[in-house]
Amino acid sequence: MKGGILIRSLMCFCVMGMVNPVQAQKMEEERYRPGFNKVSFIPGLHFNPRPAGTVVDTIILHHTASSTTSSCVRWFENPESKVSAHYVIGKDGSIIQMVNTFYRAWHAGNSVIDGRTNVNDYSVGIEIVNTGSEPYPSAQVTAVRNIVGHLCHYRYKGQIKQIASHEYIAVPQGRKNDPKNYPWDSLSDLSQELGIRLLYGKTDGN
Repeated sequence: MKGGILIRSLMCFCVMGMVNPVQAQKMEEERYRPGFNKVSFIPGLHFNPRPAGTVVDTIILHHTASSTTSSCVRWFENPESKVSAHYVIGKDGSIIQMVNTFYRAWHAGNSVIDGRTNVNDYSVGIEIVNTGSEPYPSAQVTAVRNIVGHLCHYRYKGQIKQIASHEYIAVPQGRKNDPKNYPWDSLSDLSQELGIRLLYGKTDGN
């Protein structure tokens, strides 16, 4: 159910006396905040099948450029946005899955890694709620580490070759800067354990 539809439904319940405004607000907040390291599925609109035979070997980290999970999720639910990600990670460590990883989410845009274009085809996109000018809370960093670890150890065991920033893959270089100031050292142990490359910052070209 779309965010706007949910709000209108809750308002109707309030009018009928079934849910008071405080309860309605709580229900709306809980939709986007399942809790630390807990996952809720809110279906996004924008995705399509991956090309036949695609091997998913890349994880891309983004920041949302917005300060709340709800604003990001609602944008991904907007028919006009034409963007999506597989996961959105809130500041409290809540995890919202919006696209099944079997499918191709629309998060990378014009992009390349090692000469391979169309990074959306072979990647999982993770949006981290942050404006790009604020610290990343420890709960959020831990949740990102956990979902990345799950993808590397279980969902795509033996397949993931690199975890990259949107900044690193964006074409032309400089088109994106996210996830700005992310603590990449939080993934260093995973990188060393599994031989996965961490690719972030600006490059001279892919």
